[in-house]
Amino acid sequence: MGSKTIAVWGGKHSGKTTFAVNLACALSKRDVLVGLISSNLTYGELQTFFGQTVPPKKGLFEALGAENPNIGEMFTACGESKNLFFLSVPTRYSGLLCDTVTLEDAERMLDAASLVFDALIVDTSAEVNNPVSGVGLWLADTVFTLHRPSIAAQMWYIAVSDFIRELHLGEKQTHILLSPNGEFDEKTYRHMTGLAFAYELPHIRRAAELENAGTPLYFFRDRSCKRYGKVLEQIAGRIGGGKP
Repeated sequence: MGSKTIAVWGGKHSGKTTFAVNLACALSKRDVLVGLISSNLTYGELQTFFGQTVPPKKGLFEALGAENPNIGEMFTACGESKNLFFLSVPTRYSGLLCDTVTLEDAERMLDAASLVFDALIVDTSAEVNNPVSGVGLWLADTVFTLHRPSIAAQMWYIAVSDFIRELHLGEKQTHILLSPNGEFDEKTYRHMTGLAFAYELPHIRRAAELENAGTPLYFFRDRSCKRYGKVLEQIAGRIGGGKP
């Protein structure tokens, strides 16, 4: 497969980061070299899902630096898969560098990373003013937009509608519904948004527990995680690569 850039988007509490991490795991098992990039400029989020740390001399800000000759060295290898590498803010970081990132920095970094990996997954931000997120959405071949039905989720989608039009995201968006687990009526949300959902993900009761334990859902084999994993396999098969 040729190099593909995939953006994962959604409002707060949409499950987008969980989805991005586990889609990366599913793709990596298909003999696809996967780079997973966090747009979180405040703290190191991705490493919590893998139970790993990112040292100060590696990570997102080092990759964004203009003097970096080899961006691949800034990624951290995932212990669960030899084909998966992630890029996140260092584990011990004060948050003082987040205002120094420009759109040009982000574009240069993502362009360089796309030459290294078969699939580049950008876990984007709910906020539209994040430079890594904005450039990731703009460069993406596909945008997976996660929705966990709620009034807040609908308000977020209305708020970003102009942004979607400006960046022409609608033509490359695929909407995914995350089960609200009885907290909101799915049919009501479908009617409110008027969106067509290509995939539906089950509610994972132990998601927070597994995240804190550093275990991706894709590698945990209880019933609900298996159902979640089957949806990921469908999506990974659509993106490309061999069989898992």
